[in-house]
Amino acid sequence: MFLQTVGRVAACLVLVLSGVTPAAADTGCDTRVFAVDAKTGHLAEVQVCPAGTSWPADTSWQLGSVVTVDSGDWRAYSKVFGAYDGAAVVVYAVTANGELWWRRQETPGAALGAPVRAGSGWSHNVVFAARPGYLAAGDFGGPVHLFRHNGNTLTEDGVLFTLLHGPVITALAKDYAVGNWDGMEYRVWREPGSATHDDVWYPSGQLPEGVHDVTGDGTLLYGVDSSGLVLLTQTQFPCRAANRTDWRPSSGVAGQYSRLIAPVGGDAAPSVASPPPGDPRLVRICGGSIDRPWEWQ
Repeated sequence: MFLQTVGRVAACLVLVLSGVTPAAADTGCDTRVFAVDAKTGHLAEVQVCPAGTSWPADTSWQLGSVVTVDSGDWRAYSKVFGAYDGAAVVVYAVTANGELWWRRQETPGAALGAPVRAGSGWSHNVVFAARPGYLAAGDFGGPVHLFRHNGNTLTEDGVLFTLLHGPVITALAKDYAVGNWDGMEYRVWREPGSATHDDVWYPSGQLPEGVHDVTGDGTLLYGVDSSGLVLLTQTQFPCRAANRTDWRPSSGVAGQYSRLIAPVGGDAAPSVASPPPGDPRLVRICGGSIDRPWEWQ
């Protein structure tokens, strides 16, 4: 079987919750990301706060206060990701031997709840939260399966891509996937018909030099550089297939971090659409050829 589910509350885990004193969340800062401290492995919550009313302008959001929500060592996990569930967040972690665990944070700034073991067999190239209640897992050259997470059960629920050939996917936007590789952000669409793949990748903005471990839904991105955690924004144009404008640091939090979790939202079942046709009228503002995907060698 592709996945074995067990769904039991753990009696013990590598991560042990101890001594966490969460701070109260700032008013209006309900969006949050999580960052792993590079020195201690502790998991910190970083608030993402509204800074204006003109979204999607570049300065509409900024990073807020930081609070430790778990004092275990999250550096040991091979993959970490998360999804919203109303005001709560479900944080997932995959161990080095492919076990999947999840924990729940009820409100912003709160400590994580008890760990729950969801299953084994998650040692895959691509693993991420596709939507609240949905996980995706697969390998290069093969399918990316969808799984429905409901309480203590995981049930296979379709295929996101039949044959994946691109390097990495971190999240889904409304109808396309998001990935980044070698300093470039991509919008990933699904286009069946090829014998070797059905994922097509459109470059969608250069990432700032020195920023790595980038994740996010393609509207806001988060990354790590030598100074700490950075929020990245991109000038928003009506560019459907791809937006070729560069990403820029908009806000930052000082510190030393090794990886990030940007929980995904949304209320629709996850899916990836075919790429929209290029509109010649948008070439000037969207940059370059907007109807030509990247070819992986």
